[in-house]
Amino acid sequence: MKQKLISAGTLAVLLVLVGLPLLFIILQAIFPRFSAGSLEGAFSGVAALIADPQLPMMLGGTLWVACGVALMSVLIGLPLGVLRGLFNVPLPRLWDVLFLIPFLTPPYIAALAWTLLLQSNGYLQQLTGWDLNDLLFSRSGIVLVMTLNIFPVVYFAVSRSLLASGQRLAIVARVHGACAWRAFWHITLPMLSPALAAGMLLAFTLAIEEYGVSRRPSGRARVC
Repeated sequence: MKQKLISAGTLAVLLVLVGLPLLFIILQAIFPRFSAGSLEGAFSGVAALIADPQLPMMLGGTLWVACGVALMSVLIGLPLGVLRGLFNVPLPRLWDVLFLIPFLTPPYIAALAWTLLLQSNGYLQQLTGWDLNDLLFSRSGIVLVMTLNIFPVVYFAVSRSLLASGQRLAIVARVHGACAWRAFWHITLPMLSPALAAGMLLAFTLAIEEYGVSRRPSGRARVC
């Protein structure tokens, strides 16, 4: 009985803290004047959004950046996660901490830091003479900056999956004559695919959600 009361109380708290704000957001989207106590003009905001001639360009730019970030996160996070999960790397806990830092850094702060580093007359140009301003203020630059913040989700998904599953099946394949690469491609990678897909999907979602990272460079490049 006590357990049921605790569960009911937890559900009530979640309903108040999560359910009501979500309900308000939905009602505000349907009724633009809902916050003023009016239900007039239902779906007028949606109609105006769909009629916006810039919507296809904005949607295309968002999907381009999100897909690029997801792909680059896999290209960086997968090999690093495999190294962490399959090999006895030195100071493994330090690896996790170092890759956790960029993910925990506020996105807008990271974008501002990259801007100060790579813009014309920025710190990099003052130290080395290299001007990477054109790269930074482009879609490719936005993808790069966002990837360096988001790729740890793929790294942790891959490394934790490998650490949890172990290499028993791959070792059996090696015992029966398979080379290391064949055991990896035919045993380890298929077993890793759910975690890799989840990490890639999460990177895609975070890239769409992280408006601050893309807004700082793209506001000058006019690519989003």
